[in-house]
Amino acid sequence: MWMPSQRLYIFRTFLLLFCAFGRQALEVNGDTRDGIFRRCTIHARSEAENGNTPTDELNVSSEDYIVQFTSYKNISDHVAFLIQIAGECDKWSNLARSTLATRFPTDFVVIRVNRELGDSTLKSIQENDGVRSLLKERQIDSRKIFSVEDDDPGGSASVDVGEEVQGHQRQIFAKGLISITKYTGADVLWKRGHTGAGVKVAVFDTGIRKKHSSFRNVRERTDWTDEDTLDDHIGHGTFVAGLIASTHSQCAGFAPDADIYAFRVFNRKQVSFTSWFLDAFNYAMQIGIDVLNLSIGGPDFLDRPFVEKVWEMSANGIIVVSAIGNDGPRYGTLNNPADQLDVIGVGGITYDDALATFSSRGMTTWELPRGYGRVKPDIVSYGKGIRGPTTGGGCRSLSGTSVASPVVAGMVTLLADIAQKDNLNPAMMKQILVYSASPISTSHIFEQGMGKVDLLKAAEMAKNYIPRASAIPSQLDLTKCPYMWPYCTQPVYYSGQPLKINITVLNPLSVSGTIKDPSLVLNTDGFAEDKPLIAVEFSYSDVLWPWSGYLAIALRATKAGRSMSGVVSGRINFDVISDHGERSTVSIPLRVELAPPPPREKRLLWDQFHSLRYPSGYFPRDNLAIKSDILDWNGDHIHTNFNGMYNYLREKGYFVETVGTDWTCVDSTLYGALILVDPEEAYFDEEISKLANDVYNRGLSIIVVSEWHNVPTMKKLKFLDQNTQSWWLPQTGGSNLPQLNRLLKPFHMAFSDRILDADLSIRGQSFKYESGSSIYQFPRGGRLYSVLAKDTVSGYRRYFPVMGIYSTGSQPGNGRVALFGDSNCLDGNHRRGSPCHGMLDALLEFACENKTDQTVFPSSLKLKAAFQSDFGGLPVPMDGVHFARYSNVMGEGKQPECLSRMSSIPNATDITPPLNHSDFQPHLPSPEGGFYSNANEGLPYFALGLFVGACALGAYVRYCRAFPSSPRELFGLATRPVDTSGRTGISEVPSKFHGHSDHVKWVRGGKLHKRTNGGSASSQVVHDTA
Repeated sequence: MWMPSQRLYIFRTFLLLFCAFGRQALEVNGDTRDGIFRRCTIHARSEAENGNTPTDELNVSSEDYIVQFTSYKNISDHVAFLIQIAGECDKWSNLARSTLATRFPTDFVVIRVNRELGDSTLKSIQENDGVRSLLKERQIDSRKIFSVEDDDPGGSASVDVGEEVQGHQRQIFAKGLISITKYTGADVLWKRGHTGAGVKVAVFDTGIRKKHSSFRNVRERTDWTDEDTLDDHIGHGTFVAGLIASTHSQCAGFAPDADIYAFRVFNRKQVSFTSWFLDAFNYAMQIGIDVLNLSIGGPDFLDRPFVEKVWEMSANGIIVVSAIGNDGPRYGTLNNPADQLDVIGVGGITYDDALATFSSRGMTTWELPRGYGRVKPDIVSYGKGIRGPTTGGGCRSLSGTSVASPVVAGMVTLLADIAQKDNLNPAMMKQILVYSASPISTSHIFEQGMGKVDLLKAAEMAKNYIPRASAIPSQLDLTKCPYMWPYCTQPVYYSGQPLKINITVLNPLSVSGTIKDPSLVLNTDGFAEDKPLIAVEFSYSDVLWPWSGYLAIALRATKAGRSMSGVVSGRINFDVISDHGERSTVSIPLRVELAPPPPREKRLLWDQFHSLRYPSGYFPRDNLAIKSDILDWNGDHIHTNFNGMYNYLREKGYFVETVGTDWTCVDSTLYGALILVDPEEAYFDEEISKLANDVYNRGLSIIVVSEWHNVPTMKKLKFLDQNTQSWWLPQTGGSNLPQLNRLLKPFHMAFSDRILDADLSIRGQSFKYESGSSIYQFPRGGRLYSVLAKDTVSGYRRYFPVMGIYSTGSQPGNGRVALFGDSNCLDGNHRRGSPCHGMLDALLEFACENKTDQTVFPSSLKLKAAFQSDFGGLPVPMDGVHFARYSNVMGEGKQPECLSRMSSIPNATDITPPLNHSDFQPHLPSPEGGFYSNANEGLPYFALGLFVGACALGAYVRYCRAFPSSPRELFGLATRPVDTSGRTGISEVPSKFHGHSDHVKWVRGGKLHKRTNGGSASSQVVHDTA
């Protein structure tokens, strides 16, 4: 009889033989999958990349990219596929991600590419059909956490306002003691048995402390950062989660019995990366999250991997609630992802039902310059002086839209508990919230959306909900002020630019659908002699996905209505067809004020086409004195950061229209003046010729308000973008003066490269001139207004010309030109001090009425000879920039596009859902899935290995029946302890997989099989469960 040691030897021999043959199944080009993965993978982002080293010390010889694939695979499979299409990894490396999500199939990898050698690599990857997108990795410290002090509306730190004891803060503290749950009626729903039980809520934030006394059901805590901890070192995540599910008697949450899943996506420095979020989002889908709160945001709605992954979560039924931002009271400051169609974007109000100062205002700017922004936020809720739990177990008060967002997320959790599960989806929940909301009488639609959320009304609607398609806004009463600002402030008239309205369409019937047969049906007041007084043209989403889309309307008065005054009413009707064929009809009531065309001298045309903004190019701020916001991202629209100027012009009796196309489309004889403010875009040659002819021969006047452009200063604004690990250079200055001077050349005018600061007083109104330009050239006969100013480039103080007026002649067809060198005094977002309305009045009177204010432009200022400055020079473009990438004018194939006045509006969003939207819904293969194209190469070896292994195992079983012994002895496991040391970032996972039944196909025996990628990790996860 053989001894146990002999039996062990025999079995191990057969086992080695099995492994030797089976290993061949994993070989590609002579190397194993694990070998390929290890060879091509690098670890841990450096401290420098996480912001701990001065930027001038950073190695920026490489760039990080997110490669998104068309299917879900193991990371090792993706890496092997990249070798097939991009060659060996001498030009690129895979960045290791030892996170929980990497144990499941994923749809992306992060690669680091050698900047000097990687162009061909990137091209090979981008052109492959198996790759959905290739975009630069982004560090998302710009996606701020939105909790602020009440007296610091622009801040981002978490603070305890309850410690304030002076002035209005004492009142905030007293009201902060009110229970937000009782104040909104959540306790009424508790008594009815609705406490959020069974609803899975994910909180993406800074984590939660282990075994926190204020929480009943913290099911999982996971960390997706580069730190080996689960704890909340900032306190924000604990507070946010507490507003949803705290059981503390002094700061109770809305849904105390909800299942909380804490995703730690920000490290101690409040820094994160897009890939961290993508991994965490994937995991949220794997475990079947119902509601997800994001009290974070940023201006970059073109961070496509992030945006698309949010779409994908919505498509999989996750209700995403997000803070709209703390950049109020400025306009055009909506943050992503709250500005997305599928997300519930939440603004903040006070306990007095007034819009909170810090709450960001709309409209969305995705659609500019051609389209018009959507209504956001969707709703508002309490966000000032709200009490929630601390990490230590007590309570404190915080303010911000990151407070308002979990307030709504908590309400959503209760509503999910009430609603029928078959009906529950993101569109259904948004409908319940917006149609039960109460508008705030003092705020308009782009400040509050549909109004203040009403929990008890929403609960009744959830209880009796019937799915149907709908629109936001659900009615268009364009006469209702102030709610429908700016539409209600100016009538529609014949020959005007189309009035553009961007409607959000919700489709709770299915994740995808289509819009059919939009039409306008007028009431009897909409006709004169059987002819319609108004007409509309529609543009809409090719597909409503996920659960939503847009319907853009271009409305104008017809020729039949050119002399009519009064209100015209009707309805906009369309059908929504769900993906299973069900039809739902939407009808939107419409009321429009109609008026005759105003006189030419009262009609102003605002140029939107020549404004460029972030994202995605680096266009710097206009006011260099403002250090906190380096990007120009508010749209430069007359209804966003120049909304104060718009209101003033309307008060003065001017009618303001906006043009989003080039000027070849404009009938200049209709307008008194064309207004160009802070333009960054280039100009077509045809535009320059047409404008010169319009001014010299057709009576059009132009008012140009510029900004600075100085190359040495632009170079100083260079910074290392942690998003892309590349140096960012401004594409222009505050304005694109080299291009603007091209436009002004026919008038013998030009701005200089100086940057001036000064104090001005015009018509008794004092204001600041900050980071403005000076006039470098001006024609004979013009009048120049000079001021004592400091040139911040040279440091000199002297008189500089900053404003000028010029008439091209005295005939009726001769127009006028007015210049001013600084837009900040008109910009409500960047202005420090009083607006310069007196200056604006003087220029408008000259341009539109040919009136010269002698107190501003006395005859003594008239030039007897052409002027050219003896100080400074003409601005020039900066070398090394890629302006054509962001321009609608420069670049191959771009030419003027004269659209008819009733032309279709282009896509109402800069990013639209893909037509192959089903690719964004995860189809999760087993982790043992093969390679993309080499999956069958190892099958002969694998079959042979299985055969030999089966023979060995069968022989061994027969032998053991004859000679019993402990199998654990044969593997040497009887007395050897499990060694868990050195497994930083490789955590224990739950013994049960809390996911959907269709996902358990890669769960064996109720347990997930752990993998390690070896070595340290750039993005680690620590995980625990209740």
